[in-house]
Amino acid sequence: MQRQPIYYISALRVLATFLVILIHASTGYLNRFSADGFDWHYANILHSFSRFSVPLFVMLSGALLLPKNEDTCLFYRKRMIRVLLPFLFWLVVYLVYYFYRYTPIDVLLASRIVEISLDKLLHGPSAHLWFLYMILGLYLAVPFLQKIVVQASQKEILIFIGLWMLSLLLLNKKVGSYLPSLDLTFFSGYVGYLVFGYYLAARNIALPIAVSLSLVVCLGGLNTWGTYLLSLQQGAYDPALYNYLGLNNVLLAGSVFLLFKQLIRRPIPRWAQAVDLYSFGIYLIHILLLNYIHPLIIAPTVLKVPIAALLTLALSILAIYLLRRLPFGKYVSG
Repeated sequence: MQRQPIYYISALRVLATFLVILIHASTGYLNRFSADGFDWHYANILHSFSRFSVPLFVMLSGALLLPKNEDTCLFYRKRMIRVLLPFLFWLVVYLVYYFYRYTPIDVLLASRIVEISLDKLLHGPSAHLWFLYMILGLYLAVPFLQKIVVQASQKEILIFIGLWMLSLLLLNKKVGSYLPSLDLTFFSGYVGYLVFGYYLAARNIALPIAVSLSLVVCLGGLNTWGTYLLSLQQGAYDPALYNYLGLNNVLLAGSVFLLFKQLIRRPIPRWAQAVDLYSFGIYLIHILLLNYIHPLIIAPTVLKVPIAALLTLALSILAIYLLRRLPFGKYVSG
């Protein structure tokens, strides 16, 4: 693959990092459905145009890792350790935080503490840590995907992506019931985002900026309007269109990827470089900080959410920077 400038990759990582924080800063308003309430509609708009953030992280991994042809064992030693050590460290941190904030340990039997701890370690003591379990599984597949994309033609990769998108439709309960029950397990899940990111980075797709931008606006608008209609019909918040594996968010992530690839041709600012450098650590720590920052901000929701997200981002950068300066901190911070 012809090496693309890193600038747009860095910019996309910065965007995805901030949008993840923005999602978590506004989720509480979204869960309380109100057809006439400003807060719900505001949070709905923010989520509608942010739900491509996690898929974008996976696509960036595909764009950077799949062009390489590494020995499988060497890849596992190099890459898995970089994820595994932060994974174990932050599991412990969030487990301690869980007992401190949500379940006072002094009122529980020892057997119950062990039971809760095992459950949290198996499934994540904080909801956002699901990403670590997912990315570890994907990293196990990367060395094999590297060999596949090296041997495959661009047409064959495009066919793979098409079958992956079809598998996402089959997994959708509302759409899959109208389609044949094909077993497309091989193509399904987040692994397709790795190949999708690789393909978009490798190919010189000359999509006009106006077209990419229009797709982003239309797909984000579809998420907004569709989520409102589904929630109105249910009488409660319906997140069906926010599924990270929904075809709508696949197309939204791809459109944003191509838009930034066309737009970003120069180095990003220094502050953004810090976000890029510490993005993994920011993702891991931000919930700890956001939970304390958000309640302290006294402002209308339209201001409170972005202020909370920006403050959390800034303090997360500082926290990860300080953690990396501690002995062995760079190995566990993320």
